[in-house]
Amino acid sequence: MQRYLLPLAKLAVGCSLVFVAACATNKGSGPANENDYVEVPNPGVTMSPDAPATIWVPRSSVESGIPRGGVLVKKGFERVAGTKEAAPHEEVPVTVAQQPVPAAVAAPVIVPAPQPAAVPIHLKSRIAVLESGGNGLLLPLSNRISTASAGILVDNHQVAFLAKNAAMASQAEQGAFALRLQQEYGANAAVFVSAPDLIAPGKYVQGAVYDCLGGVLVRTVSARIPQYAVADNAARDAALETALTELAAQVKYVVGLLPWYGKVAALEGDRAYINAGRESGIRIGQAVRVYHRGKVIPGLGFAPGERIATLEISGFIGADGAYGILRDGKDVQVNDLVAVE
Repeated sequence: MQRYLLPLAKLAVGCSLVFVAACATNKGSGPANENDYVEVPNPGVTMSPDAPATIWVPRSSVESGIPRGGVLVKKGFERVAGTKEAAPHEEVPVTVAQQPVPAAVAAPVIVPAPQPAAVPIHLKSRIAVLESGGNGLLLPLSNRISTASAGILVDNHQVAFLAKNAAMASQAEQGAFALRLQQEYGANAAVFVSAPDLIAPGKYVQGAVYDCLGGVLVRTVSARIPQYAVADNAARDAALETALTELAAQVKYVVGLLPWYGKVAALEGDRAYINAGRESGIRIGQAVRVYHRGKVIPGLGFAPGERIATLEISGFIGADGAYGILRDGKDVQVNDLVAVE
């Protein structure tokens, strides 16, 4: 089929040139009336070595546009096929019956913009570390707890000063001292570290974790000291470091289970100051609840009392303090508890 198309195309081009020639004359013959003709470049100059460079065509053809060979071929095809294509400048009216019927358009699916996930507020508890039994583990465990980011450590010197004349041999005595740590320094948890079987290979170091708000023993955790050459002091220190690192991780886990509470430190009109700020993780604009009193539930721990107000944090004071405006509540007192929403 294709072998017949090329001759037909050549024939069509040839016909177009005949059409142009019929409407034109070369310069040598000259126009009968120069006002009726105009000289233009010969569109078929490349078709014959003897073709003139220019030809004369009727002026009306120039004004309406000289049809090219490709255009003539196309128009000839349209005439044979019985179709007509509008010129670029022509507008062909379309009747209602001819208008395409639009396909059913599905309702647009509106995908809501992703909302930023709520960022949980992790407040840091104040942890007091105490030594039980004079075993030299207080400072090493404090360092491990600090490295593990388990919370804010209460100054060891303050704790030691408070514990100087305190009896803490029994669980009841340790619980009572934990209450004092909350009252004096706002501690949330107290850890009494000991080595009941001395520091030796295969023995255990222990930590008794107390909830300072109720003076309640929450859990006793322990870690085994790895084997080491007893005569090698460096090996002893490394083994003890391993055990204390594990113990600090367990303390962090237990403290993380305890509800966080701060307390009202001072009042000034409708403004309240609390003992927690930047270091604890409090934020500007955050709303905290204010509770009055509370009690210890046997076997469970401390439960806050009546919720009496809401405090909207508006500023910070000192390294770890904040203040805010009291909203929709009853009379708030110093030492009332605060908790996050």
